[in-house]
Amino acid sequence: MGLPGPSLADILAPSMWVALFLILAPLPWQWTGDDAPMASNLRGAMQALPWMTVITLGVLLLLGTTGEPMPWWGLRPGMGPGMGRGSGMMGRGGPHQGMGMMGRGGPRQGMGPQMDETGILPIHPRLWALGVAHLCFGLLLGWILADRERAELQEEASRTAMKEAQARVLQGQMNPHVLFNAIGGLTELVREDPVAAEAALVNLSELLRALLNHGSRLVAPLGDERRLVELHLSLERLRLGHRLREIWNWSEALDSLEVPPLMIQPLVENALKHGVSKAVGGGELDVTVTREGDWLLVRVVNTGPAPNEISGEEGHGLRNLRERLGLLGAPEGSLRLGREGDWTVASLRLKVMG
Repeated sequence: MGLPGPSLADILAPSMWVALFLILAPLPWQWTGDDAPMASNLRGAMQALPWMTVITLGVLLLLGTTGEPMPWWGLRPGMGPGMGRGSGMMGRGGPHQGMGMMGRGGPRQGMGPQMDETGILPIHPRLWALGVAHLCFGLLLGWILADRERAELQEEASRTAMKEAQARVLQGQMNPHVLFNAIGGLTELVREDPVAAEAALVNLSELLRALLNHGSRLVAPLGDERRLVELHLSLERLRLGHRLREIWNWSEALDSLEVPPLMIQPLVENALKHGVSKAVGGGELDVTVTREGDWLLVRVVNTGPAPNEISGEEGHGLRNLRERLGLLGAPEGSLRLGREGDWTVASLRLKVMG
């Protein structure tokens, strides 16, 4: 049609302005001064009104003083209220009267935006209408965006709370499971060695106290898990005696790390119950805990029969552990159980939380 093509700035400017507008509009509604995701309607409106007013005035100033044409308005933004289509280069007075380029003021008079008698650059009434619409739309859009983000945050918090509740339920199931297994082992000692059974009852009370304290939290120091494993092993030593041979590779320097509780104890219990205790001559138990960056690597190895998982079955402790790992968002394959020659290997990969 013979019209000049749009420049790159003309093409990108609308998208850039929309993106900037979406970022700036909700900010005053989200400024609360506390942990709340969104200010109240009254406070948010009082904060958003001056904020959007400043942005709107900046837009009006930019559009009202630029010398670029605005084809969609049919005028130049720098023209005053009385300068329409009929007052351009060819006004009523003929080709010379009204020509801004060659008027009385010389050849530079009329070029670019013109000031009125007060020395203020005039802005067309249509731009003022655009400013009012811009201000109202900005207030509404800011509230909508802030409210949407608030709803998303609350929904995410609800999902997190639900997962935490489920994890607590699963941890609560582990407490009686550990105690049932421990009491089951004590029944053998009562008939065979009453003195050892008495010592085991003392250890059992300490184990119960540690379970109630340790299992009630979602995150606990690794040292508390060490204490729980040691109490459990002390009971098994009384029951298995020389049949249990231990290798312990767990540095005390790691005990201050924060991890989910009751993660290592089920692996040790599974190794003793389904491996070492079922072997005729007993077996070896190797517990290794190391750190690799932000990850805690746990490896529990034992001799004895193959684990139930090889035959398609899995005990309550391992099922519980897998479910809790899923709720905590652990990557797939964080828990592995298999055979390496004559050894049963359980490996666990945990994210360090502190």
